Amino acid sequence: MGAELSMAGPEKKHTDGHRRRLRERFLRAGLDGLQDYEAIELLLTYAIPRRDVKPLAKELLETYGSLEKLLDATPADLLDRHGMGPSGTTLVLLIRQLCSKYLEQKIRDVDVLDSSAATERFLRMKLGGGRKETFMVIFMNSHNHVLDFQVFPGTVDRAAVYPREIAEKCLRTGATAVIAAHNHPSGICMPSDGDLQTTRRILAALRTINVGLVDHLIVTPTACLSLRGNGMLKRLEAQI
Repeated sequence: MGAELSMAGPEKKHTDGHRRRLRERFLRAGLDGLQDYEAIELLLTYAIPRRDVKPLAKELLETYGSLEKLLDATPADLLDRHGMGPSGTTLVLLIRQLCSKYLEQKIRDVDVLDSSAATERFLRMKLGGGRKETFMVIFMNSHNHVLDFQVFPGTVDRAAVYPREIAEKCLRTGATAVIAAHNHPSGICMPSDGDLQTTRRILAALRTINVGLVDHLIVTPTACLSLRGNGMLKRLEAQI
């Protein structure tokens, strides 16, 4: 028993010193000063205070392959897996949702068309890593400032979108233009025939109330395709 107690002090001191050095490196250089597993390790120190979390951090990175995919993991993926427990799981999920909220607020009160890169980052963070297809509409005023969002959840390969609901919300919010976006869980950004048909239906519904569809974006965690930028939206507009 005496030997065990005498080891506890030095072990805790070693762990505390390592954690302090990680924090100091992060404060000096940000994430550029840490390897990916060290960034995960530093995060986990705030949820798992009395354990060496370096092996867990390396295991998580090996399992998910990247920080991005770790942050896209579902609660069921993380809870009780690898010894994460509720505290570690909550912290990882909180970080992702804080990032999403941060990017959402960055595109409010700015001209969305002049901030297309910020809008793309927000949509990729909000939708890109989803396991199911999700459709989102951004409602904008005449200055291209964001008024509101609407989300249409779906399944692994389609989202149920109702153009009439979109038109009605435009009237309620006073929107003069919208941006549509959805994710492809397959990771491939090319639009399907169903995507083009949905876009055509939205265009037709918005035309009746004189609201413009600025673009329809298809996103994954690492890519974004613009139907406007690829000339597809213009062709659909000509068909109505």
